Amino acid sequence: MKKLASSLLAVLALAGAVTLPQSALADDNVVQVKEVPKRKTQALSESAGRPVTKAYDLFSKEDYAGALKILQDMSPHDGYDKAYVDRFIGTIYYYQEKWDQSLQYLKRAADSGALNQTEQEGVLRQVGQMLQQREKWRESLTYLQKWMDFSGKESADVFTMMAQAYYQMKELDKVVPFADKAIKLYKKPNKNPYVLKLAAFFDRKMYKQMVPVLEELVKLDPKEKQWWLQLGQTYMLVNDSDKALATYALAYKQGFLTKENEGKVLAQLYASQDIPYKSAIIQEKFMKAGLIPEDESSLAILANTWHNAKELDKAIEYYGRAGEAGKDGKHFLKQGNLLLEQEKYEKAIVALNKAIDAGNLSQPGRAYLALAQAYFFKHDYKGAIKQLRLAKGFDDTKKTATSWESYVKDEATRKGVQF
Repeated sequence: MKKLASSLLAVLALAGAVTLPQSALADDNVVQVKEVPKRKTQALSESAGRPVTKAYDLFSKEDYAGALKILQDMSPHDGYDKAYVDRFIGTIYYYQEKWDQSLQYLKRAADSGALNQTEQEGVLRQVGQMLQQREKWRESLTYLQKWMDFSGKESADVFTMMAQAYYQMKELDKVVPFADKAIKLYKKPNKNPYVLKLAAFFDRKMYKQMVPVLEELVKLDPKEKQWWLQLGQTYMLVNDSDKALATYALAYKQGFLTKENEGKVLAQLYASQDIPYKSAIIQEKFMKAGLIPEDESSLAILANTWHNAKELDKAIEYYGRAGEAGKDGKHFLKQGNLLLEQEKYEKAIVALNKAIDAGNLSQPGRAYLALAQAYFFKHDYKGAIKQLRLAKGFDDTKKTATSWESYVKDEATRKGVQF
């Protein structure tokens, strides 16, 4: 479960990247929730209007330096003229991507409170967003709240930015309410507030609460692989294996499982649900596609899965391949025992000898006992006795080997074989 949880850390990376660009602040996601007094529209004074007009002409021609020189040479009186010029200078710096200078002038314009209604609304929201982009989260919240109070409006984009700010400040209990407000206001579903909810729940280990969020993300964005996998992983975290398997199976059908660990998770889910045949099919398919390595561990797991599925020929094949890949006697021992069960004595003898030669057996006496049985059933009584005598050299098989030796000798005598 720790591995599953760690794989969900990708959510946090997404949560750190949901700040909206200026162009994304869509008016159709804004609602008027209360009426506010409308300001009387003001105009620039004649003394300010002439240089501002010249500056606009240069600005429209992208002569930003020329426009700035005109504006910075002005000495407008406090009030609307000064706020307007500050806002204009801030805008020019913004176009030049000089963010600190831009923010300095735009904040001064916003703080003056002297602009016309639409201008004041725009600069408050822009400052709030720019502060967020500069990761000044608390101050960003202040200006975004000022925008709502001044305009009487609520915005899905602004609520998303506020949820983002609270997340970055680790005030996680405040993230979800703002994200939910954003979700309600978006006319076209937007994944950003869902991601923030997901991250806030994940950070607090509230895995059950993550489930409905991910279920909604899968509905909103069914072609996005990560939501399917994270939903399946979260089902596992809340011990809902049935839904985890169903989710991963659907992801597999859509071609989303393209990595080793993804295929292994699906295979493990089938195995845990006592469906070993499908588990083995998945493992074999991924292995043949080169997504699961044909190493000792993977081959041994596949062999064991085929064994559990009672597909013994497949199990025999993969136990042998696991033994060859790792040169470990235990895999050849399993292969030999299965061949013995199938009465394929010659092949069993080959596999069991490989097991003994490879070594690393936890109970080598059992390999000699199995070899003795293989020789016995192919009526090679001398060969059987030889293996039994070797088996008697180990404490865990000494008693059984002694009993078998007596039986084999009696059987050999009846068959006319002399020792």
